[in-house]
Amino acid sequence: MRNLFMLCFGLLSLALSAQNNEGTIVYKQTVFMRREVQANAPAGMDQNMIRNIPESSVTEFQLNFTPTTSFYKELASKVDEEGGQPGGGGMRMMMRRFNPPVYRDLANNRQVEEADLFGKPFLVDDVLPTRAWKVTGQQKKVLDYPCISATFTDSLMGRARVVTAWFAPTIPVAIGPQSYGGLPGMILEVEFDGGRSIVTASEVKFQKPAEGSIKVPEKGKKVSRAEYQKIQAEKMKEMRESGMFQGRQGGGPGGPGTQIIIRN
Repeated sequence: MRNLFMLCFGLLSLALSAQNNEGTIVYKQTVFMRREVQANAPAGMDQNMIRNIPESSVTEFQLNFTPTTSFYKELASKVDEEGGQPGGGGMRMMMRRFNPPVYRDLANNRQVEEADLFGKPFLVDDVLPTRAWKVTGQQKKVLDYPCISATFTDSLMGRARVVTAWFAPTIPVAIGPQSYGGLPGMILEVEFDGGRSIVTASEVKFQKPAEGSIKVPEKGKKVSRAEYQKIQAEKMKEMRESGMFQGRQGGGPGGPGTQIIIRN
């Protein structure tokens, strides 16, 4: 009798999972901008400039997905204006993030992403990125979905960065926000460097995505990921050697860049 119960439970779980393999997820990305700039600021950077940066920004994204394809795009952005010089006067710094749309095709191991490098558009078309995820076994719920954590360490602007993802095995699609995926379940939350920025699901709907909501980006010069990274490195080297202020950095695969805007 116990074996029969376990078999029925397993079949029910599979049936429920099969119904959770296409739909739409809304994510909210919170970037603690002042904290991020402080961590990456060059030696001698004026602290008054840092204090004039807003505390945080929140951006909404939408992920449309099927069992084998997905399309991730920005919906809206909001900047927390708190902070800055007392009295609200003087110069103030804003930060605009580049959030390119990302298309993924699991069946054909393909990812296509728009990228912006100092105002020049690129179309990065390559295989799906692979990451050395380490499943930790830690568990928590995101929107009432039981999730398991996995981590890996990558590099951002030459600095090691720890990425922690929380994936839901009951949503059996190996994707998630931005270009993250490759885990046995949908990634519902990603945290960077212990909380300097976080992307978390705020809404999940299981339904067939609208016609045309999953599409391949077409804007920009088509390059491979390696070619784009080489061009990016060369441009950054030129900027450093010319002594120009690196207020703007190109958005690219694996993470959008940032543009600093100074206003009065």
